[in-house]
Amino acid sequence: MIARRLLTVAVVLLLAGGLVWGVARLLALAETSAVRATMPEGWMLIRPPHEVSALAVRDGTVWAGGRDGLYAIDRATGELLLLPEGAPRMRYVKGLLVDSADTLWVAHLRGLSCLDDGGWHEPAEGAPDGPCMSVFEDRAGVVWVGTEQGLVWLQGGRWERVRAPGLDDTTVDVIFQDRDGAMWFGSAHPTQGALARLDGGAWSTFGVEDGLPHASVNDIIQDREGTIWVGTGFARRGGAARLDKDRWHALMKEDGLAGEKVRSIYEDARGRLWFASEYDGVAIRERDDWLVLTPQQGLAGHEVKDTVADDRGVLWLGTENGVSRVSELP
Repeated sequence: MIARRLLTVAVVLLLAGGLVWGVARLLALAETSAVRATMPEGWMLIRPPHEVSALAVRDGTVWAGGRDGLYAIDRATGELLLLPEGAPRMRYVKGLLVDSADTLWVAHLRGLSCLDDGGWHEPAEGAPDGPCMSVFEDRAGVVWVGTEQGLVWLQGGRWERVRAPGLDDTTVDVIFQDRDGAMWFGSAHPTQGALARLDGGAWSTFGVEDGLPHASVNDIIQDREGTIWVGTGFARRGGAARLDKDRWHALMKEDGLAGEKVRSIYEDARGRLWFASEYDGVAIRERDDWLVLTPQQGLAGHEVKDTVADDRGVLWLGTENGVSRVSELP
């Protein structure tokens, strides 16, 4: 029955839009049908959005940002919602933040946009107006923004550029604060990747000479045991690494990862670590056991770019081909 419906759709598309577009659409429909057919109990596929680079939860809405802009998803039903009136034009959303004042920050191709109870606002004068890659609020209420050419922060109502070793002239794609208050910054640039830490006013930098599998840094987290993990890599090279006394210990594909490049890392409520690859799905590690999930097991796409959990414990996974809503863990 599914095959017959897909064939009918393909014929219509071929007649209406041409051979190439029709075949591409047919393949997309076939993949969606295959994913839904294998989807585990308690999982939901949400598409559109398609490419999703960032996620955030605000009240009853899950915000998803990516190549095509910003989407609002009803947390209970998974249905798409209309954006609040007056939303600016946003493309290539790379970072989302719901800050301590319940303001939604959106880092995108044209700069920063904010949404609060008063509606949409552009940030104050002095904020970066070019491509923004990441946005983060530290525990002191300072908002940090990573741009294509370094780092800025909003402190005391003023935007200022932050001089950071190795990050002044490259993208700042990842910002994170650990339990001790140290700030971590990573660049995923393919040739100018970097990892830097600001701790008590002192800067430290780390590279492959310190044990990182690759210089390009894609994600930074701290697990419940206090260990710092970094996801690194570009194309078919890279891996994950954990920090032990300022020395990094690599975790590679031969150790259980789904693929070489680690795009994101997430720790779930059971303490399991989810290592997402660029092309090969996500590998979930629980002690010494590994489980690999791909679209064949119901994942929306092969590359999980961001993961968030709502206050009911539901996981939302943003991929290159849609969002997976996971209410029952595998």
